[in-house]
Amino acid sequence: MKKILLVLLYAILLIGLSIRIWYINKDVTVPPVSLFEIGEEVAIEKDIFLDEFENMDGYTVTVNSAEIIPYETFLAKYDYQEDEENPLFEESDMTFPEMVYDLHLTIKNTNTIDNPEKHSGINFINYQLMGTDFSLQISDPLYMIANPDLEGKVADGFRLRPETEMDFHLPFYFAPSSIVERVEVEDIKEDNVYLTVSLYPTAKQILIE
Repeated sequence: MKKILLVLLYAILLIGLSIRIWYINKDVTVPPVSLFEIGEEVAIEKDIFLDEFENMDGYTVTVNSAEIIPYETFLAKYDYQEDEENPLFEESDMTFPEMVYDLHLTIKNTNTIDNPEKHSGINFINYQLMGTDFSLQISDPLYMIANPDLEGKVADGFRLRPETEMDFHLPFYFAPSSIVERVEVEDIKEDNVYLTVSLYPTAKQILIE
């Protein structure tokens, strides 16, 4: 009898929880998604990631190319000589970038006048490469190697003068041998991978092939 009562109580609680979850989410609207391809110029317009104070209006993003390369190849690509006594990463480090998905982007400011009060600009801190069941983050140390003229980190953000453009390299990393967050090269090559450049009110994504 006690087992029956416990089962009934559990069922009632489960139903109540389900109703509560439905009630909370019934008015949630999923933002529409606009898809683009490599080579297409994506105008950010009024879209943002998370905060209302973001202002990327007038800026455009174009992914020119992308390649998956080993860590050592990445360092050689940017003529970086690693100090063996003081390496960028320890091999036991969870953020050790065994493989790098290196994206070449062009950011353009199409505005014709500079309005300092609007604080417009771009910040790569929210940029991720999204697959079906994985996401890749930018490596700060590799970002500084690939963009030595910037002398800053991913989270610093930047502004461009009106009617100017600039090229960037975004190094997203992953580790096929990781026990915690393993991502294989084939997982990426066989999946549709997207770079998200805005989330609300329109999610704009660039398909990386």
